[in-house]
Amino acid sequence: MSKIWNTLRTLEQEKGGAPRRKLDPIIDRRDGPRLWAYAPVLVYGHTTGNEPFHEPTEALRVNARGGLITLTTAVKLGNAIVLINKANEKEQKCRLVGYRGTYLGRSAIGFEFFERAPGFWDAE
Repeated sequence: MSKIWNTLRTLEQEKGGAPRRKLDPIIDRRDGPRLWAYAPVLVYGHTTGNEPFHEPTEALRVNARGGLITLTTAVKLGNAIVLINKANEKEQKCRLVGYRGTYLGRSAIGFEFFERAPGFWDAE
C-alpha cells in the first residue's frame, strides 16, 4: 500500500475510527400519503425574474396539503402561486417548497397549500 494510505489508516486508528458526520433527520411534513393523480391544473405566479407567468401542467402527486407539479418556467422556492384545478375550477393559493430535479426541460416542484384543502382534488 501507499504511504499516504498507511498514514490515513494510522490517523483514523489513533482517533478511534473514521470521522463520522452527524446527519440531520429528514422531517416529513406531509399531511398524509401522496396519491398519483395526473390532474390537469393551471399555475399562476412569478418567475425568478419577478415576471408574471401562467402555465398549464399536471399535478403528479397530491394530498390535502399539497403535491408535486412540473413546470418549464423557472421559479423560486418560497414564492406563492395560485393553482387552478381544471376539472372542478377550484383555486388555491400555494407555496413552492421543494425542487425534485429536471427532466426533458421540465422541473419537478413540490408545493404546499397555505391552508389544508382536502376537497381541492375532487372532480365534480
